[in-house]
Amino acid sequence: MATIQNLFDSGKGKLGNLVFYKVGGQGRVRTQAEHFHDRKSPAQLAQRQRLQVTTSFLKPFRDIIRITFAAEANGRSAVHAARAYNMRNALTGEYPDISVEKSRALLSRGPLPVPVNAAVSAQPEGLLIEWDNSADAASHHPYDTLVVMALSAETGRSDYLFTEARRSDGRYLWKTALPIGNALPDVWITFRNRQETEMSNSMYAG
Repeated sequence: MATIQNLFDSGKGKLGNLVFYKVGGQGRVRTQAEHFHDRKSPAQLAQRQRLQVTTSFLKPFRDIIRITFAAEANGRSAVHAARAYNMRNALTGEYPDISVEKSRALLSRGPLPVPVNAAVSAQPEGLLIEWDNSADAASHHPYDTLVVMALSAETGRSDYLFTEARRSDGRYLWKTALPIGNALPDVWITFRNRQETEMSNSMYAG
């Protein structure tokens, strides 16, 4: 900014990239900004969407994540730990089409073994969840108990339950409160030890 002491002192307006104006009766001049923006670079926009997508996905599970991700907190909240993990590992696509890859997302994290596979099907009474155990899990962790988590794409509502079903059972019929229509809810399962001190990673059942 400069103070004008010449014939421009009485004027106001623009000349090229110069803007003339008055403050307290005194003429002044400044250069015009070339661009007006809020400093969103493509990388910043992509990071912002990554955060929004991850936060939106985890929001319905915040209450249970406080338990299932507790061991991963390490000085931060369990929810923050879950968000950090899923931002790094569960997202797919490029801005502006970033989304969550459900089979890579974790709603629980821990050292207990994960089933070899898991599946879910609709039954008149609810959702039938079935899984197969590895030989190591079957012999060393048969008494771990099942935890089920689900999200309805139709309503955006979630449901979860710490069950009494054992890992060795291999199946569980869940009478979830979520609607079971043409499109089944997305279901994840995980296991917790009898001491309630350790979790397994969650597994997407479908």
